[in-house]
Amino acid sequence: MPSLVGGCPGADAPVEVPRDVRPNFYANKNIICVDTKVEKDSMTPTTPFISGRAQTIMIWWGLIFMFIFGFSLWLLLGMAPPPPPTLSPTEVAAFYLQNNVQIKLGAVVTSYTSAFVVPYMVVIGVQMMRLEKGIPVWSILQLVGGALMSIFLVLPGLFWGIAAYSPMRNPEVTALMHEIGTLTLVTTDQFFIFQMIAITYVSLTQTIDKVSAFPRWYGWLTLWIAIAFEVGAIAFIPKTGPFAWNGAVVFWMPFILFGVWITVTSVCMLAAIKRQRLAGTA
Repeated sequence: MPSLVGGCPGADAPVEVPRDVRPNFYANKNIICVDTKVEKDSMTPTTPFISGRAQTIMIWWGLIFMFIFGFSLWLLLGMAPPPPPTLSPTEVAAFYLQNNVQIKLGAVVTSYTSAFVVPYMVVIGVQMMRLEKGIPVWSILQLVGGALMSIFLVLPGLFWGIAAYSPMRNPEVTALMHEIGTLTLVTTDQFFIFQMIAITYVSLTQTIDKVSAFPRWYGWLTLWIAIAFEVGAIAFIPKTGPFAWNGAVVFWMPFILFGVWITVTSVCMLAAIKRQRLAGTA
């Protein structure tokens, strides 16, 4: 039987090969040699390599779809801002009849683009995982919250498209679909909070990381915007004023702040990915 020994051919004593050794077997007559040299990096923890190119593509994917979605919301669907909630069912039905073709077209466009946050939130989650130890529970919470939140951006266009699909139906039915779609858009507070608080926590508690995508000031900005988003649910109560679904506080403030947050987040992540690529970790 050939012997399992350490070192070079000719070694005279079998050795027990450590578990962390990468063996290099080769035969020499009746001796099987094992190169017992431990690689330098095998005992040193390293940051996992995450494709910077893939992350950059996902960020721009989400941004381009977001701009297309916003364009459709404004120019095609006519919902930026939405018609006032004080319209009667007959007036709502007339709005869908007069703008029937463009609303249907807007529903088609938003069907393709309204889930734009999904690839975006994946990159945020990946960047957060870099900063967490052990199981990245905050990153998971952010990803789940962001994915669920995207549903409330997908559904409004669907409901408005249904309202425009048969404009000659009973005005009460058209008005109902219109209200469901509009309130779904402006009261999307259910899952935003989980995503935003997770990002805030990781941003404010991370250890010093020169290539982090989330500086502390970004954590405070995210927290402030998360609180501002929560006013949307008030739209269920008034039909006029700043807290109505087309008002300054319920519609315009979250709408503008969401654009600011997406822009700032994109700049932070793209810059961080560039630094990570230079450092060899992306």
